[in-house]
Amino acid sequence: MSSTQVRNLSLCVPLKSHRKLMPSILMTFDYYSQIEAILKVYKQLFRIPNLASARIVTTAKNGVTVQSFWSQKNLERQAKQTFLQEFTYTTDLHPMLETFPIDVSSELLRAYSEDENVRAVLRNVNVDGKSKQFIEIWDKNYLSKSYDLSAYDVHGDVYTEPTFSAFQLSPDRTRLLYVAEKKLPKSESFYKQKPAPKAKSDKTNEEEVSKGTEYIFKPDWGEQLVGKHQSVVVILNLEDDTINPVTTIPEEYFPAQVLWAPDGKDVIGVAYKPNKRYLGLYACSNRESYIFQLKEGQFQKLSGENLNCSSPRLSPDKKHLIWVERKISPAHRNVHRLMHLKLDRSGQPNIAVDGPAKYNVIQNDKKFYGLYDELPQRCWSSDSKYVFFSTTQRSTIKSYILNLESKALHEIDSADGSSLIILDVHEDYIASAKCSVIEPSQLLFGKFDAASSNIENIRWVHCSKVDNPLKAENLMYEVTELEHNTNEPVRDFNFIYCGKKGGPDKSVPLLVVTHGGPHASYCNQFIRRYSVFNLLGFGVLQINYRGSTGLGGDNVDYLLGKVGTVDVIDCVTAIDTALNKYPWLNPEKMSFFGGSHAGFLGAHLSGQYPDKFKAVMLLNPVIDMSSMFATTDIPDWCLAESGYPSIEKIPETYDRKDYGQILQKMLDHSPIVYVDKVKTPTLIALGSKDLRVPFSQGKMWYNRLNANNVKTKLFVYEDNHSLYKDEVAFDQDINNVLWMIEHNDIPSLPC
Repeated sequence: MSSTQVRNLSLCVPLKSHRKLMPSILMTFDYYSQIEAILKVYKQLFRIPNLASARIVTTAKNGVTVQSFWSQKNLERQAKQTFLQEFTYTTDLHPMLETFPIDVSSELLRAYSEDENVRAVLRNVNVDGKSKQFIEIWDKNYLSKSYDLSAYDVHGDVYTEPTFSAFQLSPDRTRLLYVAEKKLPKSESFYKQKPAPKAKSDKTNEEEVSKGTEYIFKPDWGEQLVGKHQSVVVILNLEDDTINPVTTIPEEYFPAQVLWAPDGKDVIGVAYKPNKRYLGLYACSNRESYIFQLKEGQFQKLSGENLNCSSPRLSPDKKHLIWVERKISPAHRNVHRLMHLKLDRSGQPNIAVDGPAKYNVIQNDKKFYGLYDELPQRCWSSDSKYVFFSTTQRSTIKSYILNLESKALHEIDSADGSSLIILDVHEDYIASAKCSVIEPSQLLFGKFDAASSNIENIRWVHCSKVDNPLKAENLMYEVTELEHNTNEPVRDFNFIYCGKKGGPDKSVPLLVVTHGGPHASYCNQFIRRYSVFNLLGFGVLQINYRGSTGLGGDNVDYLLGKVGTVDVIDCVTAIDTALNKYPWLNPEKMSFFGGSHAGFLGAHLSGQYPDKFKAVMLLNPVIDMSSMFATTDIPDWCLAESGYPSIEKIPETYDRKDYGQILQKMLDHSPIVYVDKVKTPTLIALGSKDLRVPFSQGKMWYNRLNANNVKTKLFVYEDNHSLYKDEVAFDQDINNVLWMIEHNDIPSLPC
């Protein structure tokens, strides 16, 4: 077992006594006082803004400005607001100016010309009760142009999701490049009463309408990408005010993430290949895609076959193109490699950073466990020799500097063990986000010096100052690395504990949480929901079981075919280790919370270990993979996690027995087989619009628990899989806490 990282802070919310909450949670004074205690903490934490992005803008010979974009929940409006705040520094990083925050909630995308004299903005505007998209062009003094995209009626909505979106001005500032929904032919019923025919001369501009096609199924990319049927690359000409879709990309591809090629005329981007059907793309990096170039109107692939490619990034000198890619394999997320192509000479792309099975040893004998995340939009040094990126590493997010010539990889020193995330790199200045389990995102600004003997030691200045209610003397977080004493090829995993750092034995209730995916991870990041639980007196245990990302490719793949066993064993081991390590945690007051595959684990744990928890909260849980296989947007997930390859078509060599065995295997891995052993009171929250884990899954669990007289409560929200709508998350958080304090018999909360 490796050493652990420890940070200690204290809890600043004073403890007051309340009358004991009645077990029935009747509408009594105590019930309302508990809600008030929860709301007080909730308001404290959700006043803290979240750093969403940053961009570096040079302002003068002796100054540089960091534009930071923050999101903040407005509880009174039940909505998120976005604001812009600028910080200006001298070239040697001395502060000069800090602006007042400006609300930019209506801005969806923005882009700057290379000389930073022109800015393009995609804005969402409510006009006569209808939502419209406008593109605005600003110079440094005023709004020069505004385009109502609905009036042009050339395409559908402009894409703003990072998976597909692009928004870039050409080097000569005359054209804007973006991606939008392709305009589909109008359709109508076979019979529709119409006014008298127009004169022949009036029909010249009428759009042709297809009869009887209004109900034809149009596939899209599923969960959280609903309505993305077919993309189109669009060029807005700012000189003649025309909007023209690019028509030379083959119809079978779905273009995305486009950028101007070095000549400022051609286009480079990502092209997805849906094949016979669209499989859900959200949180799935195993969908076929290519890096392409439109060269003089000709479509050319720059990457290889059987790959998922994304994040094309062009160097400042326009001679180098990099991107990330991975082989198509069953795991929905896995380690990537970083590819490099020299554009000024003919040749094939080469691997700049490979994806390790376990880890690679890099500069200063550091261990690198692979690249799992997208690249920053701007990630190059000014001389085009170095690349900067961030990625998950075990239980934290680390940042790296790659020397593209030598392929030497350096880990940037974060000093105190916090997560460090590169947001923007420009003219060797770097904007980063720093955070931890108990530290909200802070904006850092630094300068890269390629001539330094220790290029990874960057001097940072703190730009932002955010009040942190977690800063007190009796709250801690600690990472514990574990390794099973077995002969298994993959044995290591970890957990993060956050909560009180001491106290009388068995005095602190424990909340166990696991991530979904299952190929995702808990990193050293600030999660408001869990911080609410911390400030209300709960210890929180975040578990990265085997199969999590950030631990190498073999660790991810090891879970395939073992869900419901390996991940469950790791959770139980982590819980028992934490209870032994932190004696102040109370095993008799222990709850579980999780959604999606984490809900799958919560259902498994409450069935396989029916006496372990006093309360369970499940969000959109996977309950029966054999039935989910026919209804989810990612049926290949059900096969992969059960140990089978994806099958679009049953092979002729299969008989009914073979197919039955596949379904039986999925069922055997599912928690539904343990449902009759469950005794723990269970709260279930479902999204009626969930395409990933359909509503029927959680309802099945609810009905079976009800039939078995297990106390259960079901919430149904008009939301998708994430249940992230502001009003939904708020309702869920309050109800989760009330469920825990009721069934753990907790008499009072801090207030």
